[in-house]
Amino acid sequence: MNAELRFPEELLLNEPDRRARLIREFYEQYNENKTGYGGWGCQHEEIKTAFYRRCLEANGHDERSNGLDVGCQGGVLIKFVRVIHWIGVDIDQRALQTAREAGILCREMDFTSSIGFRDDSFDAVMMTEVLEHLPYPSITVREGHRRRKKKPGSTYVGSVPLDYHLHRRWKVMRGKRLSGEQTHVHHFSFRELDRLLSFYFEKVKYLPLSGTAARHPKLKLPYNLFVRDIAWAATSPRQNVGRWELVGKDLI
Repeated sequence: MNAELRFPEELLLNEPDRRARLIREFYEQYNENKTGYGGWGCQHEEIKTAFYRRCLEANGHDERSNGLDVGCQGGVLIKFVRVIHWIGVDIDQRALQTAREAGILCREMDFTSSIGFRDDSFDAVMMTEVLEHLPYPSITVREGHRRRKKKPGSTYVGSVPLDYHLHRRWKVMRGKRLSGEQTHVHHFSFRELDRLLSFYFEKVKYLPLSGTAARHPKLKLPYNLFVRDIAWAATSPRQNVGRWELVGKDLI
């Protein structure tokens, strides 16, 4: 082969875990400015806890059921939701140390593209304030669907901020960023979130956490414009799913 056409293989890095290490270092550095991994009350934890518990109990789950908390941080939601037997995964080693000190079974895992458990392993999966931090949330939701047992009571709970409510749209019109959170790499509208969850689950319940629709539920305002943060509980995983595709009209 002509030497001029040879690819310089000797310049390639031989560091298999480099991607996971860089992501872990980023989140650890970001969390240095926070109050800690075991905090409570800053992201509607009390409301979400009650909502998740009701959903799990309504679907027949108890201490014999097992669940996976993806992005468990210090294990705050695991400690308060309880109901079933939880294990957690996270990429942040400091967060995992806090969880272990609280007696939570957990391990390090880079779940930004895949979740390394066997199919049909869990009765429930929890992703609280996780999807907005991931570059390809549709892959992560599909991975979570693959890990849940395919029975009607199998449950998927979680929460995300919504970034296309009226206040944020007005910010963009004034030249501001859609979100000031530097770790948010995906910005959900309610329509996109609902279409994604409904693609994998036959039943999805929502709980507005903040915004005008949350403060005034009797007005029945549209979630796409009047909710800032939302929680969900999805059940009855669809048995056979194809390829989920997002088209432009679903973004906002």
